[in-house]
Amino acid sequence: MKYSPIILFLSFLTYVKIASGQTIKKDKGAVNSETFSYCYMEPKGDVKGILVLLPGWGESPQSIFEKTALPHLLAEKGFVTIVPQLHQALLADDYTLAQVSELIAIQSKRYNSNSLHFILGGLSAGGAIAIGYAEHFLASDSTKLLHGVFAIDPPLDLNRMYKSAENKLQYECQNKLIRKEGDFIKKYLLRIMNGSPAQQPDRYLKYSAFSANKEDGGNAKLLKSIPVRLYSEPDLDFVRKTYCEQLQYEDINAFDLEKLSKFLAGIGNQSAEYITTKGKGFHSWNILDAVDCANWIVKITSENKNDGSTATTMALCNSGFRN
Repeated sequence: MKYSPIILFLSFLTYVKIASGQTIKKDKGAVNSETFSYCYMEPKGDVKGILVLLPGWGESPQSIFEKTALPHLLAEKGFVTIVPQLHQALLADDYTLAQVSELIAIQSKRYNSNSLHFILGGLSAGGAIAIGYAEHFLASDSTKLLHGVFAIDPPLDLNRMYKSAENKLQYECQNKLIRKEGDFIKKYLLRIMNGSPAQQPDRYLKYSAFSANKEDGGNAKLLKSIPVRLYSEPDLDFVRKTYCEQLQYEDINAFDLEKLSKFLAGIGNQSAEYITTKGKGFHSWNILDAVDCANWIVKITSENKNDGSTATTMALCNSGFRN
């Protein structure tokens, strides 16, 4: 069943005018004999780094180059932006981990470089995968290439998501989309996790990018020493007026981001930022200030110039989920 839940996955079709003259190229990669497509944009001069930009649930790779100016701005600063076609997932599962690793390896070979700066980012489900992949990468002790990660309104805590899904099934909303969303998310998590959080606590801990019910934050503790940016427009009034008056703050992804931001500050990450907006568009690419984000990427990569290892990156293609 193909369904795009409103609160978590649907990005509003807001486009920006692009006049950079850059070309969007298409190519394919393969993981476990299964091919996947991706789009990428190159700079006209020397390549300084790679941004792997992950789309939201159901978004096509090519559409992202119209929804945000970030790839165009980074091309002017020497960065390649890669946007893959993701399979429908809310988390960094084994296939997606291998897919992102393969993308990085492909680009390292393409530009014959073993020390390209590497940044991850994404919207919604893509943002959750970006955070999850960063944690996986950091857990492998292969931190030389990865310089930062950002996520736009992602769902991060699977325990919170399951509880919210159950709440949505109980709300008495005139808009039936909320009940449909609750049903979709609950069934998805029951299938992927092989049960509820009570039945499979270890799996929920393993696959959650952040676990607020754990003192150490679960996998989020791995983000202690890397620049992190979290973006959200926590517009509870909008979702209540648009979808259901009974919706609570715990039902939107900003709840995860606020808690994660406080957790990262508490463990000493002075390079973590939580950026909120107003009037930009709930759960959309517009939340991201492309100029500011491009400048941030250039700043953190220039501050962290060190050697990388293509072999290490390629090895990640065959590694399992977080150890």
